[in-house]
Amino acid sequence: MIWASVSWADAGASGQPPLPPIRPPSSSETQPGGGTTPAPPPSIATPLAPQPADAECFAELRANHIEAEIVPAPPAPLADCGIAEPVRLSSIGLANGATIDMPDRPILDCAFAVTFTEFAQDLMAPLATAMLGSGIVALATGGYSCRSPIRLPSGNPNPHAKGIAIDLSAITLADRRRIAIGHEANSAEALFARTIRQAACGWFTTVLGPGADAAHAEHFHFDILRHGASDNYRICE
Repeated sequence: MIWASVSWADAGASGQPPLPPIRPPSSSETQPGGGTTPAPPPSIATPLAPQPADAECFAELRANHIEAEIVPAPPAPLADCGIAEPVRLSSIGLANGATIDMPDRPILDCAFAVTFTEFAQDLMAPLATAMLGSGIVALATGGYSCRSPIRLPSGNPNPHAKGIAIDLSAITLADRRRIAIGHEANSAEALFARTIRQAACGWFTTVLGPGADAAHAEHFHFDILRHGASDNYRICE
């Protein structure tokens, strides 16, 4: 609000109390005949606290003992790139109190992060203990990639560009063994890797790995891209 200035010194010298400042006529319009039309009150927008686009999904991650943070969408230099609800994963808590570190801190779409972390908690972790006698302490996955080709041969967007895919290249165990996908050290590790790969088809719509093609010779690819009219269609190679 703007107020006109007055001289307080002059008013004090006359012995009279100072008059209040004169409000300018900008708050109303003078009409013919002396009437006035009050100006409409200013529109004041109530500031809202920033809310994540998927607060419920993020709360589910935290309830499942997943260390994650809501982050801005990463740069998308190519068309069709971009994550709708990006979160950065730091670690996956397990039922026994242990944690699986995510050293690459991948940025994923929140819904996919829920699927992947549940897969790690409910299948990968107990499977490693049962088959290899040691728990998982870290997963090497790489980070977000706005990669080409942006469109797959099917015409679908590349799931990596949308944050609904992840590449698993290595699994580190509590006994310090490091299982590199495609380079397993022995038959036990190879069987463990094959079992993970086969079971993953129940969690993801696409599972690729060594033997599928040259691009997946050294890692597993998991995504939740819909290939048909429903989520029932699977690509498991």
